[in-house]
Amino acid sequence: MNKRTFLVSALLAATVAVTSAMAPANAEDKPTQVLIVNVDVWDGTSEELKKGVDVLVEGNKIKKIARGIKAPNATTINGQGGTMTPGLIDMHQHLTLNGGTAAGNKWDAYVQGAHASRAAEYLLRSGFTTIRDIAGMTLGLKKAINEDILPGPRMYVSGPALGPTGGHSDWATRVDGVGHQNYQQKVGNTHVIDGRAEWLKAARWNMRNGADFLKVMAGGGVASEFDPLHLQSPSPEEMEAAVQVAKEYGSYVAIHAYTDDAYLKSLKAGVRSFEHGFLATEKSIKELKKADAWWSFQPYGGYALLCGAYPDWYTDVMIKKGKMVCEGVVNAIKTMKKYKIKTFNGSDMFGWDNWHNALVNAAAPTTLLPEDLRYTSLETMKMSTSLPGQFLREETNQNRNDFIAAKLGVVEEGAWADVLIWKGSPIKDVSLILEEKNLQMVMKDGKVYKNLLVDPEHESFRAAPAPSGHSFNM
Repeated sequence: MNKRTFLVSALLAATVAVTSAMAPANAEDKPTQVLIVNVDVWDGTSEELKKGVDVLVEGNKIKKIARGIKAPNATTINGQGGTMTPGLIDMHQHLTLNGGTAAGNKWDAYVQGAHASRAAEYLLRSGFTTIRDIAGMTLGLKKAINEDILPGPRMYVSGPALGPTGGHSDWATRVDGVGHQNYQQKVGNTHVIDGRAEWLKAARWNMRNGADFLKVMAGGGVASEFDPLHLQSPSPEEMEAAVQVAKEYGSYVAIHAYTDDAYLKSLKAGVRSFEHGFLATEKSIKELKKADAWWSFQPYGGYALLCGAYPDWYTDVMIKKGKMVCEGVVNAIKTMKKYKIKTFNGSDMFGWDNWHNALVNAAAPTTLLPEDLRYTSLETMKMSTSLPGQFLREETNQNRNDFIAAKLGVVEEGAWADVLIWKGSPIKDVSLILEEKNLQMVMKDGKVYKNLLVDPEHESFRAAPAPSGHSFNM
């Protein structure tokens, strides 16, 4: 090619590039629109429904909510008078801990990962469009779901739990020596660490590898062998090290704990999310209120399970501790309600059927608690939609929050298009979420994952598959 020919070719290429950039976008470049008509909308915060409205979804966000929306190019879904709500949010999942804390001695990482992926999909098809996985190696699973490689809910993850030798994250056996790493540690479901330097290193490792926040075992637990419930380890210095690292990344720490002492130690260190707390009293709960911190409530595991039938993998030691929790849980719930602590719902489920148990837990504040402790259906639904959405938006660093571009847990113009359509109104009777057939449609990020609003022969019909080999009965 001579110099003249080269210059002409370059000029033509530049002209084509500029012309293409200035040309109007093709129809294929426009965001996909889905128009959902004939629904009653609960926005996640209001006390009443918006009756008989339409919802226009454009791309992965809610574009418009009104009566009689005109969108001639949209795919139309007739909601058949059902109730649209925000997608459910479970704030305490353990996708890789299937079979309990000792399951790493039985199931290798391949089985744990296969279960985690399957559980994520079933959670999504059960109506959970967002979860917080709060201890376990789900850093990679979150990335795969975000990149649309695997189906599942939006995920906020902590990575491996942080805890000391002999604490709730130490799942070694009685014959393991000092410093021994069991399989759960090797695959990254948990860190067993001692001293400020180890805590700093482990916490920074989590954040470096994509954790959204840190999970600290701030006291003893039920589902572990060696840690009494009133354990005072980790030390204040170790707790402060975890909070320091979280703050370095503009994030927060969530703690596992049951007692006043563990709560007070964690409040002093700067913790924002308090799980369990079923042995807490007014002594620490009034301080929780002063700090404007959040309580993560596990009504199914904390009350119905520990005051009833225990999992088959619980040892005698675990059952004994469970009975101790049962003795304090009623007072803790009453006191949390008395002080109007900001509360969201998390199932703390890690069995083979954690998607089933997550739904049971979502309804449990109304359906499973004694009558004098019950929340209304409206309050219960808020604890699994707008309240966790508020927490995730306020407490997760905006520069690291994958979903900060829109709101979660609400049905509002501009929010993420994470919506459900129910047969009936769960804000009037939350127990209806326990019947699989009542969930008519699941949309996450503008995509439909379940649709029973059309005939089974229709091309857009989407049924939620029943998990093979495991119960899906409610």
